[in-house]
Amino acid sequence: MSQPPGELWALCRAPRKDLVYLRYTLEAYEGLCVATTVPAGGGLVELRSSADRRDELEEVLASLAREIPLVVEGWGEGAP
Repeated sequence: MSQPPGELWALCRAPRKDLVYLRYTLEAYEGLCVATTVPAGGGLVELRSSADRRDELEEVLASLAREIPLVVEGWGEGAP
């Protein structure tokens, strides 16, 4: 019996003016991740995804970083 994929997180920072674009673009990739802005985070966004989709998430974030000033500040598993 196989194990379910683990959960991972990424913390990203983008200008506040680009947060809506970032969130809706990520939502267009159904099931890729859940994006949540961090209160008083100054453009900090927490992304949660399953570990088996990390490569896809990294590709999408790299593509978005060519469109908007997006910086991935960290990756991890479990809770950030």
